[in-house]
Amino acid sequence: MTYNVLYEAPAEDVEKSLDVIEKEMPDLLCLRELTPGFAQAFRKRLGKQYPHTVLAPRKGTWGVGIASRHPLLRTERFPEKPHRLPAMEADVKLGGRELKMVCVHLMAPGAKHSPSETLLESLEKNAKLRERQGEALMKRYEKEEKPLLLLGDMNEGRQAAAMKAFAAAGFVHSCDGPKASCGNTWPGANTALPSVVEIDHILGRGLTFSEARVLRSGGSDHYPVRAFFGFEQPRNR
Repeated sequence: MTYNVLYEAPAEDVEKSLDVIEKEMPDLLCLRELTPGFAQAFRKRLGKQYPHTVLAPRKGTWGVGIASRHPLLRTERFPEKPHRLPAMEADVKLGGRELKMVCVHLMAPGAKHSPSETLLESLEKNAKLRERQGEALMKRYEKEEKPLLLLGDMNEGRQAAAMKAFAAAGFVHSCDGPKASCGNTWPGANTALPSVVEIDHILGRGLTFSEARVLRSGGSDHYPVRAFFGFEQPRNR
């Protein structure tokens, strides 16, 4: 599951988001906009169910965490170049196999780089920045031999530049698989407004997806996305 849990969510909405996680109980969970308050509430309510968890909460939008029901062999928090906005990766042991999981949050469309910047200028700058972030991520993993699970708040739709870079590098979208019930993910359950954009995604390389779904509940301005996956069968030589 990937879930942007909203850095400014009040306590009652935090509990609604935890309700969704507890109901679905995903094996692997990517958390974005993870604050100290949400991290504390998560550990209190679900810490026993997720014994293999690395959380790096921050005030504001930069917090990130990976929660796992399976052993994590190593984790690393790293900047999503050319920006310092952090991603987190983990090597996960699933039975007798290993998987690399990468939890990302690409630059928000309307984030300002200077006080005088107009919205149009911000949108143009951040689209280019996300493209460069996507390219940097693909360069980081171009020689990675483990199956890769890439998920998070990409802040763009499937036809935008970063998402195209992921597809060109061999990543498949979970919502293109069978039994998919996907769609727009923002805005989410904390508003009466309809969702208008699909910006939260689960992708895989060396993996096959058997089901994916946008979960229309929670307490965030994003809806969570969850998917079921398996390892690709080795090809005959």
